[in-house]
Amino acid sequence: MAARPFQPWQLSVLVLTILLAACSRDGARTGPTGVDGIRLEAESATSGAYAVGLIPIDLGTLGGNESEAVDINEAGQVVGYSRTAGGELHPFLWENGKMIDLGILGEQLSFAVDINEVGQVVGSWAFGGHAFLWEAGIMDTTITDLGDLGGGESAASAINDAGQVVGYSRTAGGETHAFLWENGTMTDLTTLGGNNSSAIAINEAGQVVGESQTASGETHAFLWENGTMFDLGTWDGDNSSAIAINEAGQVVADRWPSDGRSAGFVLDWRTGEVATLGTLGGPWSAGNAINEAGQVVGISQTASVDRHAFLWDWVTGMTDLGDLGRGSSASAINDAGQVVGESQTASGETHAFLWENGTMFDLGTLGGEYSRAVAINEAGQVVGESQTASREIHAVLWRTLSPVEAVDQIVDDVEDLKAAGILNKGQANSLTNKLNIATGMLNDGKITAAVNMLEAFINEIEAFIESEILTPEEGQPLINAARAVIEGLG
Repeated sequence: MAARPFQPWQLSVLVLTILLAACSRDGARTGPTGVDGIRLEAESATSGAYAVGLIPIDLGTLGGNESEAVDINEAGQVVGYSRTAGGELHPFLWENGKMIDLGILGEQLSFAVDINEVGQVVGSWAFGGHAFLWEAGIMDTTITDLGDLGGGESAASAINDAGQVVGYSRTAGGETHAFLWENGTMTDLTTLGGNNSSAIAINEAGQVVGESQTASGETHAFLWENGTMFDLGTWDGDNSSAIAINEAGQVVADRWPSDGRSAGFVLDWRTGEVATLGTLGGPWSAGNAINEAGQVVGISQTASVDRHAFLWDWVTGMTDLGDLGRGSSASAINDAGQVVGESQTASGETHAFLWENGTMFDLGTLGGEYSRAVAINEAGQVVGESQTASREIHAVLWRTLSPVEAVDQIVDDVEDLKAAGILNKGQANSLTNKLNIATGMLNDGKITAAVNMLEAFINEIEAFIESEILTPEEGQPLINAARAVIEGLG
């Protein structure tokens, strides 16, 4: 689901924000571990224990010192933008462990905003540029300049699986109008009577939502289909903007009245049913995404003036998702109801989170003190950005580990204890030998033998704790990790 359309001037602001953040945060060792369907615990020097089956994978850069991931499809393809070695900002596609420079039209400042299930990527280049469509063919790749509506400028916001692209473009008269591009043609979706409009999201049925000025100068949410733009109103507000739509035609919109007490609303286009999101006790809330069940996530002020992520549905209304210490905001939700976003920890750092089944999990970082999650697919893979130990900002993918990968991670943790002088060489080798044998058994499909070896590893760790070679804080995470692998093996 798309957020508000990315304006060209916002890119330079974003880059400046990233650079300032990178200069103001110190690095710290952190990171969760996990396996498919398994919950593991890992220790962080800054934020305590994690309990989530995801680990952060650094997607790297295009040669520069910063990158950010903005979306992921069901095939695990990730898109975003990165600095090159020459300091330019280029869009990228990451797949199969490799970051590909999309190199759009030789421009020095360009970015990707969305990817569909076919692997088509849309984005724009900044400062008066054009929207583009990138797609891979059998022999080579194709970059299509989507053009404009006569004013020399356009920007893409989203693409559906049919390859229909929406966004906004300058007209010959200098106005900004929403557009729908398909099969080589950019169509002006016009406005609700005012000068400007912008398309923000599109579903597989080709229904487009966004915002438009009315003849009276207000901004209203709209839904466009079959050649007609419909005014969705403001529902007790002065202005509104539709930010997302699901396949059922349910639209989530934000509204902002003149008294400052704003709360979004959800409209079911099929039935005409409308519900306000409400708040968590404070004066405002804002929705950011909606899934196929009609669940909405976003941010709301609480009665205590904190800002918390929320989950809303048609039956129970708004649920406070809590935080990791000091406030939170939800960015995206998948159809399984898993929510991702960012939250401040008790120590004041900002960390990405995954919320599911009533619990908010800290996703950790790439070694620094900052991370942010912006998208999640149906496999539970999460993307965003994170500070590294060297204080750079890199695109990050949080994904699950296989049982073999999980055991390898435990080996690394044992090696860390040896490097820190907590375990001597003989003690560490005894533990890693058991883990390496377990790995071999897993690779050979000998599950019972692997489980027996992991049980032996657990027994040895318990003996080390009993003899005070390891403290409970040092040994228990290793025990929990091994037991989680055993449980995951059934």
